[in-house]
Order: sequence, then C-alpha cells, then structure tokens
Amino acid sequence: MLVNWNINRYLNFFLLLLPFTSASQEQNTWKLEKDKNGIRVYSRHLMGSKLKEVKVTCELNATMSQLVAFVSDIDHYKEAVYRVAEAYVVKRVSDQEFYYYSETEMTWPVSNRGLVIRMEFDMDHPTRTLRIRGNNAPELAPQKKGVVRIPHWHSLWIVQEMDSKRLRIDYTFAVDPGGELPIWLVNALIAVGPYQSFSSIEKLLARPYYQNRTFSFLQP
Repeated sequence: MLVNWNINRYLNFFLLLLPFTSASQEQNTWKLEKDKNGIRVYSRHLMGSKLKEVKVTCELNATMSQLVAFVSDIDHYKEAVYRVAEAYVVKRVSDQEFYYYSETEMTWPVSNRGLVIRMEFDMDHPTRTLRIRGNNAPELAPQKKGVVRIPHWHSLWIVQEMDSKRLRIDYTFAVDPGGELPIWLVNALIAVGPYQSFSSIEKLLARPYYQNRTFSFLQP
C-alpha cells in the first residue's frame, strides 16, 4: 500500500527542527511512538497542515561544545543518522552557519531522497539554551539523477545545559519527502529512525575528536 504524499504527508527521517509554536498547534496532542533507554519519540499532525511533526526528547552526557562539534561534523553523519547514504558540506559560512547535502537511503523500489539544509546556531547566554535551526535550501545544489528532491524540511534543536556535562535535548522536525512511500516504511521511519539516530549520537559524542572543542559563540 502506498501513501500519496499530496494527500497525507508523513515524516521521513532523523536530524533536525521547526518551532511550530502557535496556540492552535500546541493544542494538537503528541502521540508517544517509542520510549526506550531514556529516548522518547512523539508524533502529531500539524494543525492546518497535511504534514506530520516528530519530536524527540532525551538527556545526553555531553557538553554544549561536544554537541556543536558533532552537529557540525557532516562527514560522520552516515555513522549516526538513520539511513543517511551520503552527506557533505556544500558551503560553510562560519561556525554558526553552514549548508550541507544529505541523501537518505530508501528500500527498493522507492527512490532515495535528497536535500540541502541550512543550519544555524543561536546561543541564549542568560538561559544557557542553544537553538539549532535547519531549513531546506534547494537552490544550492542541482537535482541529482535518480534521487527525489525533498520539497519541505524544517527542524529545531532546543538544547539546555542541566550542568556542565549533561544536556537536555528537545528535537523537532517536519518534512515532506515528496512522491509516494509505502505505509510500512513511513511507520518505521517515524518511530525507529529518530530513536536509532539519537542512540548513535550519544555513543559518538564520547569520541576524542569531539572533546575539548571550543566555539566562540558559546562563550558568555
């Protein structure tokens, strides 16, 4: 069975979020999809939209700089993000802004999905809260043959310091993957993809490469 995404747009995969915060949207209840090892995955329909939104909440043993170092390390996304077949930096503006291409591997006969994402980091020093926003930027990369271009992607990380070495994460994203996808694949991507991605992230954050990194925008 196929879902027509022009009628009922679901979510596709992990790694990043849009703050849908209007009062009408907040009234739409989150449905718990998975709760395991301290990682909770929720989904809900967006009010006034055919899109679905996914939220992940968890706590990670890491510093803010470790997380920023990881999120900025696009070359290792294949190890962490669920079903990522290819990822590379398209343009790096600064430590606080860059663009990258990401391609998600699908099960045959479904075509892979690809897009360019603009990432922005914004640190609120009084509350020690970091926001990482992702939005699609299709103009920065040509259409790849055999890959369906994702027409809509918004993501948001809200990262709060619990103490010097522990973070609370609220990650939300909404995506229209374009075309048609099998219903079983849609369901798997909603629950399994975000959970597996965050499980991998916590392990990767402990690598020496992400230790003792510094970013000026994180400093008071």
